[in-house]
Amino acid sequence: MDLTTWTVAELVSIREKLLAWRLQREAPTWGNKFLNWNGIAGAFALLTGLMDMFFGGPTGTNLLLVLLGTLACFTWYKGEKQRKKNISFLEKIDEELSRRGHQF
Repeated sequence: MDLTTWTVAELVSIREKLLAWRLQREAPTWGNKFLNWNGIAGAFALLTGLMDMFFGGPTGTNLLLVLLGTLACFTWYKGEKQRKKNISFLEKIDEELSRRGHQF
């Protein structure tokens, strides 16, 4: 994405939205902590299901644990990946605005 073709108004608008999102995401709220605990619980469920299948054979409960654990881990992974992309994009916007001489 070439930021040099964007107008200053567009860059400032997107920067404000991303900055508000970042502040909301980094706030110490229950919802933000839930995403991290969701990933940890998913990994625990996945490993528990795999170990139970290894020692006791595959059952419906173990398969459900593996499935839900995999889903929870994947959801956490995609959320973290998107968070890193947004922060990187915010930094690129800040660099472009600084290059143009815009003060924050």
